[in-house]
Amino acid sequence: MRNAMSKTVSVMEERKEFLARVLPSLEPAEVEELQRISLPVHYDEGELIAQEGSYAAGVYIVQSGLVSIGKYASKGWEKRMLRFLAIGEMFGLEAVFLKREPINVQFAKALVESTLLFFERSNILAFSKGHPLMFADLCRWLSREVIMLEFKLTRAAVESTDRNLALLLIALAHKYGEKDKAGIVLDLPISRQTIAEMLGVSIETLMRVLKRFRERNLITTSQSLITIVDMDTLKERARTTPFYLSIIEETL
Repeated sequence: MRNAMSKTVSVMEERKEFLARVLPSLEPAEVEELQRISLPVHYDEGELIAQEGSYAAGVYIVQSGLVSIGKYASKGWEKRMLRFLAIGEMFGLEAVFLKREPINVQFAKALVESTLLFFERSNILAFSKGHPLMFADLCRWLSREVIMLEFKLTRAAVESTDRNLALLLIALAHKYGEKDKAGIVLDLPISRQTIAEMLGVSIETLMRVLKRFRERNLITTSQSLITIVDMDTLKERARTTPFYLSIIEETL
């Protein structure tokens, strides 16, 4: 029983540390209060988190894993991936803070096994009214989202798949990379098909670009693992400014 209690305390402390990183403007006592209204929810790979058009119950923050956000096309069954949420990123804010019917305007799906922290709509609204500093962190996060949206729209229109893959690998390395003797290993069980969807290209195009990156000794691949062996050259391949690079490393 003592071991179980110790494990529970450890999990709660880990959750508080995570929330403090996501919302650094909050004081420790405020983080403690926020942790108490959070609910950890676990999703298996491919599991739907929120359905487009359904009631939006609150805000989610990705604690581990990777989540895709998308919309259904007019046919009703064809899906369009819009963005991807890595650790520390969130969705559901519009349904909480906009004065309209709380409906999910997009769907959310776990691309890999993922854990999210859920904050029920009325609870997070009540917390925000008593802790306005939280909005400074939310504004910073939303500002990065706007910058990345503009960047992605331009990138999709004019940039090569080689450059886009370099940018994506840099972002994934920042969120999921683990250093070893060979380089930076992307410790994320993500399929080639998912990477192709993230880039908006066919699986055949992705495989050709991965082959070029291997031939240039930028990466090595082994089944689902990708290891970046030359990050400096990969950043040169990305051809972007330090400002955008810093934003890319924080978001997908």
